[in-house]
Order: sequence, then C-alpha cells, then structure tokens
Amino acid sequence: MVGEPDPQQMGLGMHSRMCYAVSENGFDWEKPSVGLEADGRKTNIVLGDVKSGAHGLTVLEDPNASSEDERFKGLFTRMWDGNKNRQIVAAHSPDGIRWEVYDDLPCVGSDGPRLCDVHIVAVDPYSHEYVAYTRHFLMTAGATRTRFDRNETFSRPYEPGNTASYSQRRIWKISSADFIHWSEPVLLAASDEDEDNLDDSFYGMVPYRVGSQHIAPLCVFRAVDNEMDVQLLHSRDGLRWRRGMGRRPFLDCRGEGHWDAHMVTIVNPPIEIDDELLFFHSGTDFHHDWWLVGQREGIDHPEALDPLGCGAAFGMGVARLRKDGYAGMFANQYRKGIVTTHAMISLGNKLSINAACGEPGSIHVEVLNRDDQVIGSCEEARCDAFTGDATDHIVTWEGDPTVPAGRGQDQYWRKLRFTLRNAELFSFRFTDSAEDPTPFKTEKEW
Repeated sequence: MVGEPDPQQMGLGMHSRMCYAVSENGFDWEKPSVGLEADGRKTNIVLGDVKSGAHGLTVLEDPNASSEDERFKGLFTRMWDGNKNRQIVAAHSPDGIRWEVYDDLPCVGSDGPRLCDVHIVAVDPYSHEYVAYTRHFLMTAGATRTRFDRNETFSRPYEPGNTASYSQRRIWKISSADFIHWSEPVLLAASDEDEDNLDDSFYGMVPYRVGSQHIAPLCVFRAVDNEMDVQLLHSRDGLRWRRGMGRRPFLDCRGEGHWDAHMVTIVNPPIEIDDELLFFHSGTDFHHDWWLVGQREGIDHPEALDPLGCGAAFGMGVARLRKDGYAGMFANQYRKGIVTTHAMISLGNKLSINAACGEPGSIHVEVLNRDDQVIGSCEEARCDAFTGDATDHIVTWEGDPTVPAGRGQDQYWRKLRFTLRNAELFSFRFTDSAEDPTPFKTEKEW
C-alpha cells in the first residue's frame, strides 16, 4: 500500500459494528439469524452502520429494570464523520438484539457526554447503583502543547515528576441512579513512576467480588513495545486498590506464532464452572497502533507497511484458573507453616477449605475464640488431616464437621489456625449457618 491506509478499503476504520453471537458452552459459537437486515442482506449486526460507528459497547443485565424493554443496558462510543466527532451514548434492549438509544445523552459530572472509548458497566450489588469503570476524556490533556503536532506520534509526551502534565491512561469510576446522569469521575488506578515503566498506562479494569475482597483484572498498555497484558488489582473497599503478583502479568500475550501474540484483554468477570474459573478474553497478533499510524510515523514493520495483507487477526480465547486460585499460602515439606487469621464473626457451623497437598503433605485446622482458646473440640490434635487436592473440602475433627456456632461471644467470634506441611491453602469459608444473622446488628445487640 502507498500512503495512509484507507479505512474503507481495509475495514479497519473506527466505524465499528456491534454483532450478536450465541454459545451454549462458551467454546462453540454461532451467529444466528436475528431478523435484522443491512443493505438488503441478513445480518447479526445489532448496533452501528455506515453513517456512525458503535465502538466499545459493554452491556449489563439490569436486575432492577423498570420494564422488560430495559432488561439490558449498555454504553458505547458513537463515532461519525471519519472519527472526527464522537460522543458517549446509552442504549437499552429487551434481548441484546433490538437496541434503542435513550433520548438523552449520558451526562458525566460537569463534562457532559464525554468519556474515553473504554468503559465497563455493572450494577453495584450493595448500593444498587449503576457503575462504570472508564477513562477520562481529558486523560492526555495535561500534556497538550500548542507547539505539539498531534500527527507526529500516537502517544503524547510524558514528563516525569510533573503531575500537571500527567498524560498516561488511568482508570476512573462513575456512578448513576438512572444510567443517564453520572457522577464526577473518581480516580481508582494510575501507573506510578517509581515501580512502573514510564511508558506503562492502564487501559481498562473489571472489578468483581471474591468473598470480602475486590479483584480486578487490569489491562496494562506498554507503549514502547506497543503491547498489552493483564495484571491484577485487589482492594478491601473497591476504592483503594493495590497491585498484585509483583506487577507481573496475570494473563500475558504469548509472542510470535500465536494468535494472541501482542495483546490480550479481559473485560468481563470470570464464569465459575465446577472447580474452575473461566476468563473469556480477547487477543491479537497485531500491535496496538502500528497498523493505524505506522506509515505516518515511518515504522518499518509489516503491520505498518501492509496492514491488510500482513495476516494479523483478532480473536477470543478462554483462560482457566483454579477456583479461588489467585493466591495461596504455601509451606514446603521441611518446615511446617502456621497461619492464624484475624478474629472474624460467623454463624457458620461447618468449615470448607480450598487447598492442595503434595506427596506427602497435610493440613490441620484449629478453631479458636478471640482469647486463643479452642472452641468445642476443634483443636489441631483432633483434626482429621487433609492430604488431598479439593476446592470444597469440609474439615472434620475425629469425624465430626461441627463448628460450635451461636449468638454467644465465644461462638460467633472465631479465629482459624492452619498448620500446613508440603501444602498450599487457597481459601476457606464457613457454611451451613446456624441461623441467619440480622444485617447490620452490632456486637452489643447480638
């Protein structure tokens, strides 16, 4: 190709289409006939046309929808006039196929219908508000200079130590009671100059709950390599987030020869099936933007020289993880490991653990009150050793799984002391509650 790539010829323009596909198992997908037509032909395109694109649609199923027509809601970026104009649009659908755009444009704080092109929507299970995890439309404005020619490079200049010119992509949270009027963005996650590379920035994140913890796969863009991997964030309150795994990839792109060689992203919570978590993710052997601006920047790479003919492709994959297998407490066979939890409140009278033991290996559990006294017969000496590999093993003491539970302080306050040898503990949970605790009761009221 000579000159700038022609989006109309390549099909790589920003007039994106949202299409509909279904699967019974997540692996075998079909594009069904949905009763829609485009240019006289049957199609599975449900949003976007030649006049304006529908880019980056994310969808939630609304448990509190006011009508069946609003069962599904979504945000997307509408682009037109060769991507010179764009705005955020809210839409609703009864089935994910027939979409109607709301009459009013979403209003984000004092900035109107303006966000960047990545936003992941959900319903907060506690406040019942709509939330979106997104990027601010002014994410690079601090670095803008009148003398800076935007066409010189895809990325803005970055000035270390100058917070006023911070030009990296960051993750913000907005919330709404009606899906139209949204709060001012609150910053959740940003790269830092001490631990991250100067070219690292955050593309998108998808928070969800695991027990009392918040987990969020985080898409991290590395501008120099022009690649993207997925790392992990974790939080106790959903607002203050910390990096996990030493900032190493949770899901990495696999390199040359693979369909997901240069970019991978996760934009949905995992689906739990049996003892596994399935993470549906996208990937490509394209780099992030060389195909788009490579010729203009003089990049000598097939994606820049011939984007349509270089053979690159985008696809969807599945990554598997053991249930609750994000992290574990491990002890080897030479020294036993002892882990004692903080005191916690629970009315559960059985204890389930998710753990794996080597050969030979074992786990024993002791249940204590706040004064470190054994509750009932749940002492280490009586614990039946766990020596296997299971995600839901009920702990027993001389064959009895009962953990004394009730309203007395010595029963609903408890600690757990795990003794491990050549074993790894991933998670635990109390089950079979002795009674349903009234929400929000204080200790004195119990």
